[in-house]
Amino acid sequence: MNFLWHIAILIGSWLPGAFVYTLILGKGKILHFGPVGVSLAGSYATFITLMQTGSYPLALAAGLLTALIISALFAWLSLRLEPDGFGVMSIAVHLAILSIILNWSSLTRGALGIPRIPRAPFPLSIEGFAITTLLLSAFCFFFMRWIERSSLGRELGALAEHSWHAAALGISRAKVHFLVFSLGAIVAVVDALVFTQYIALLHPNDYQFANLIFFVTLVVAGKPGSIVGVTLATILLVVLREGLRFVPFPADILGPVRLMLFGLILFTAVWYRRDTLFPKQRSI
Repeated sequence: MNFLWHIAILIGSWLPGAFVYTLILGKGKILHFGPVGVSLAGSYATFITLMQTGSYPLALAAGLLTALIISALFAWLSLRLEPDGFGVMSIAVHLAILSIILNWSSLTRGALGIPRIPRAPFPLSIEGFAITTLLLSAFCFFFMRWIERSSLGRELGALAEHSWHAAALGISRAKVHFLVFSLGAIVAVVDALVFTQYIALLHPNDYQFANLIFFVTLVVAGKPGSIVGVTLATILLVVLREGLRFVPFPADILGPVRLMLFGLILFTAVWYRRDTLFPKQRSI
């Protein structure tokens, strides 16, 4: 039974970030590959502050501020670079943040991570963590559906379809990008606050390239821009990922096999959606 609760916690932990990411990558057509980097920076700022001060409000404020600063950097880069150039640069920023975390060992403990993360008064049990993450995911589901239908969602879609025409209608690309990137930062920190307490460990391995591949796979396999599709893809892929633990492979083989499997799923999803993933802009 505990394993099923564990699966529920993982699904609830991946879904909020995937909802925001499908808004950015799917509806906005922004080649952003830095959401894991935002989560990395925000998580370390949160829990380093928590370990030093013991104050959850102060730790949450530090994490949100850090994540918002990194997101603002990504938003600024998205305005300055061409889409493919921004995609490459977002990966570079993620790797730069990871490099700082790994090498600033006096503050972050480097590759050792930060163990014994203290838990908040609630939730404490595995059932409590599962219910909390699922409730958070349900709230994010309906909130993102509302964002899709709001003026922000319509402006984001208009910019993706044709930025020049959207600008002629008075839509500010800078405002829209900063808002959606900031939304991703807030969700990343709140989500990390729950999950990191669940495993009681903050480790850089949880923010490596393999997790970025898995994150992108959730959105692309579920159809970018589709909240319902991403929900179904997340449930199926998390169950598959955790189910691989029962395959009788040695640990040094299981890791590469898992990475290749999800890389193949991502390749297949991109190939299948190659004509609709990034539709052509309208022309006169």
